[in-house]
Amino acid sequence: MTRSEMALTVSLLLAGTTAVAQDAVKVAPDHYKVKVENAQVRVIENVLKPGEKDGSHTHPASWFYVTRGGKMKVTHPDGKSEIWAPKTGDSGWMEAEAPHTSENVGTEPMGFILVEVKSAATSTAR
Repeated sequence: MTRSEMALTVSLLLAGTTAVAQDAVKVAPDHYKVKVENAQVRVIENVLKPGEKDGSHTHPASWFYVTRGGKMKVTHPDGKSEIWAPKTGDSGWMEAEAPHTSENVGTEPMGFILVEVKSAATSTAR
């Protein structure tokens, strides 16, 4: 295999893995449950017990509602992480999120509902 063929092969492999969004429901079916789905939205619920972690996944632009407040560590592929510590009842709009993992680093179960808007952007670069 020539050097240019090797570069093309590697590029295609990398493009294939990054172009496909990692659906949270498929990545973590034990934690994400579909409540409603139609042509406009998908409503999903996530519950993580202390210490539980979701594999790498993405989210389209969504509205969220926190059903159980807590403390979640969100880690991105570049290794950077942040803590999300919402209170029960918090809600808001979030733009599409690039791949990340989520881990409940709190002491209580944490949960939220996402209303994913299918016509909104599906990914964002990080």
